[in-house]
Amino acid sequence: MKICGMVVLFHATEKVLQNINTYLPFLERLYIIDNSQEENPLFSHLPKVKYQINHENKGIATALNQGVALAQKDGFTHLLTMDQDSYFQGNDFQKMLQLVEQRQEMDVGIYSPLHQTESTKMNQAIEKETEVVMTSGNLLDLAICQKLGGFKDWLFIDGVDHEYCLHLRKEGYRIKVLKEIVLVHSLGNVQEKVFLGHHFTLTNHSPIRRYFITRNRYYIASLYQDTFPKFCQRERANQRKEILKILLFEKEKIAKLKAILRGKRDFKKNKKGIPRDLKEKLQ
Repeated sequence: MKICGMVVLFHATEKVLQNINTYLPFLERLYIIDNSQEENPLFSHLPKVKYQINHENKGIATALNQGVALAQKDGFTHLLTMDQDSYFQGNDFQKMLQLVEQRQEMDVGIYSPLHQTESTKMNQAIEKETEVVMTSGNLLDLAICQKLGGFKDWLFIDGVDHEYCLHLRKEGYRIKVLKEIVLVHSLGNVQEKVFLGHHFTLTNHSPIRRYFITRNRYYIASLYQDTFPKFCQRERANQRKEILKILLFEKEKIAKLKAILRGKRDFKKNKKGIPRDLKEKLQ
């Protein structure tokens, strides 16, 4: 195995540099794909780093494909994919590399750590659910990634990880979760609420994110309903629960509900990528 890493940045701060240092020492090379408009000197001159600035927000899928292409060109076999808000604790990443070396299997397309978020309830759901995993912290087999054609650029952001995992499994490959290894992953403005004795986890996603989450859920369901009906059914249930939580607890209710309706409408119109009127808002 020849392993490198990549991390996608967007208006990154010095805190992100601390996150990177939890895995950079154990990599031969790290590709930094920066979706910001301006080059960030905190990251562009790090040792063992190849830094690429996109000068615009091209989305997570395109950035991942850029990292995959660079890693393949340089002869690596496996790629660590990281979000800027994720980090390993202690020597967990070094242990992860050792475990993957020991347990390497030809049909495994993703080796994933166990993800720990700000929400206990969400962590329990993540531990039970192994059909799909978050992108951050994963070791991708690059040969398998190439066979699959990489990530779907037109999804832009939300659902990119789910689609790749389902595509992988549909083609007969496996995802192996290494529960001994924990990746700490920040999801943003997560809150826990109790209402009438029920516990709710709020992600407080913006209206723009609600648009992409909704639209891309419909696209993923259209691609994988026959192969993974239980996953698609669960995603439909999640959509209903999220609408309820928006109505009960979240701010910008009207804007978010309008974004959800637009996402469904744009799916029906087969609109992909990033709508022109949202592009400037995402820079």
